[in-house]
Amino acid sequence: MDKANLAIFHMVSPGDKVLVAVSGGADSVCLLHLLKEMQKKIRFDLSIAHMDHMARGEESAEDARFVDALGKKLGLETFIERVDVRKENETLKTSFQEAGRILRYRFLESILKRIGGTKLALGHTADDQVETLLINLLRGSGLKGLTGMPETRGAVIRPLIDCTRAEIEAYLTGRNLDYRVDSSNAGNKYLRNRIRHELLPVLKTFNQNIASNLQKTAKIIRDDDQCLTDQTRLLYLELAVPLANGAGVELDRIKFNQQPSAYQKRLVRKAIGRIQGNLRRITSQHVQEIMELFEDSRVGKKINLPGQLIAVGGREGVELRKSPESRCKVGLGGKMRLNSTELLIPGETQIGGIGLHLYTKLLSSNNWKERGNHPEQAFLDFDKTGPAVLARFFKPGDRFVPLGMTGRKKLKSFFIDEKIPRELRGSIPILTTGTGDIIWIYGERISENFRVTENTRRVLFIEGGGWRPNGGK
Repeated sequence: MDKANLAIFHMVSPGDKVLVAVSGGADSVCLLHLLKEMQKKIRFDLSIAHMDHMARGEESAEDARFVDALGKKLGLETFIERVDVRKENETLKTSFQEAGRILRYRFLESILKRIGGTKLALGHTADDQVETLLINLLRGSGLKGLTGMPETRGAVIRPLIDCTRAEIEAYLTGRNLDYRVDSSNAGNKYLRNRIRHELLPVLKTFNQNIASNLQKTAKIIRDDDQCLTDQTRLLYLELAVPLANGAGVELDRIKFNQQPSAYQKRLVRKAIGRIQGNLRRITSQHVQEIMELFEDSRVGKKINLPGQLIAVGGREGVELRKSPESRCKVGLGGKMRLNSTELLIPGETQIGGIGLHLYTKLLSSNNWKERGNHPEQAFLDFDKTGPAVLARFFKPGDRFVPLGMTGRKKLKSFFIDEKIPRELRGSIPILTTGTGDIIWIYGERISENFRVTENTRRVLFIEGGGWRPNGGK
């Protein structure tokens, strides 16, 4: 499994806290053993997470017991949770498989946050990649759906993505390692199973290398899609104006209509994703209706969208925002805590009202030397900040320890000393820990207490875009 070991070497850094999702099946058990073996070469923490879907009765319960016993055998902290997916789906109102996926990721993300984890390892394989591509192709998909699953995305890593199921089973057999077999995989109830058991065997009669060819195709499409995504992000910063109450954005009509339709679709999807955090239930028809709204000169024309979203035509553009009836407390990319916005780590968060986007990622202590003196960038000790980082604005009585100092200083005095005009002080974002300690006055100074030192293991990198304090001084 040289491919997998090499992938782990590139995806995991010393000091990482890796949470591996283990179902008990061949793929995840193989990944767990590979990660455990690589701990001897790379010093990182490893934990296990398993969610019992309660879908197959005693068989599901036995899977959980198997994973628990495996964790104890390997001496790893193991988190197991039972979730009645069918019952929970009464609220989600989607397919059983989609409900299971949503609830599984919620569980994994909650455990990752609880342990201060930096990487979430999933056991997806080359076979899963091919099946996913064919599922999306059969259902009808845009470019994004044909890219397959990325090797890494944020905290998620997939070290087995280039390994076939046959290679994985051979690895386990050769080392006499036990794993569980999901009986539901043998039937053809689900589309993925029908593709695996019926469609792929037929395609192989045309080309024995169909699986590897489809993988190569997905990688080509992924590169093209990433190029479009990067350009869309730049266009979005140019076109999108945050609404005053932070409930949404307005996209400039003239600039929007100047873009090719490919970018227009992506801009609409990006705006919706920023507002509600995902694109669930948003179809191509919804996107098309919003695009047509940009061509309609009538002010006030409204389109109701899933998730209590609305699109409204204005004089200068189209507003995408939560409906007035919505009482959702989710911000534009992060969770709201009273008057604070929690940053997505790693990821991107928009701070409503001022047009600021904060991009975050985690670095190991040996690869953070890309730092400079840019005022809109900060490098912080992640083990000191913790996984919950909030953004808010000035409050009377705020104090912090400016970089290079030893004592606490009133933020008001700091603003005066730095000659920051009074009228601008209330609009400068202040980043704090989950317990309220100030770690960075955006664009001005980080706190001495959270700077990177020679003892730092994990570095939190934060970069701002779309807004500059003090008028861009």
